[in-house]
Amino acid sequence: MGLAERRAIKEFQDKHFKELQGEIHKVAGFAVPIEVLWDQLAVEGQVEYYREAWTEVFFKPVIEGLRQIGRDDMGKEAIKSGLKKIEFRNSQGAYSPQSAISFISGTLVIDHELSNIGDTKDRTKYIVEIVEKGL
Repeated sequence: MGLAERRAIKEFQDKHFKELQGEIHKVAGFAVPIEVLWDQLAVEGQVEYYREAWTEVFFKPVIEGLRQIGRDDMGKEAIKSGLKKIEFRNSQGAYSPQSAISFISGTLVIDHELSNIGDTKDRTKYIVEIVEKGL
């Protein structure tokens, strides 16, 4: 990872991460731990896409998915009792919701490459499906 990637990570962390993390905590109803493997998300040569890609691929689907799941008291309680951790990474080059998103033992993992940025609704739908099934 070069200087450009490190700068872009720092800028995202300083300007956007806290707000997105806060939104996740708000819709989850508690401060669920969020682990971001920045070095994996920072694909070399794609610095100009980080802000949009990271937001659309990782954060927005989780925010909207948790909002849909927690739309009533039953859903809110299920999230609080069943969601233990959220992880964002890019370790396997997966690009579809079915291959990139999992919910196992209370951990929601999005392991997605920086592609299919506009497929936020598909990722959200799959998150709702697998998390509701696992709660």
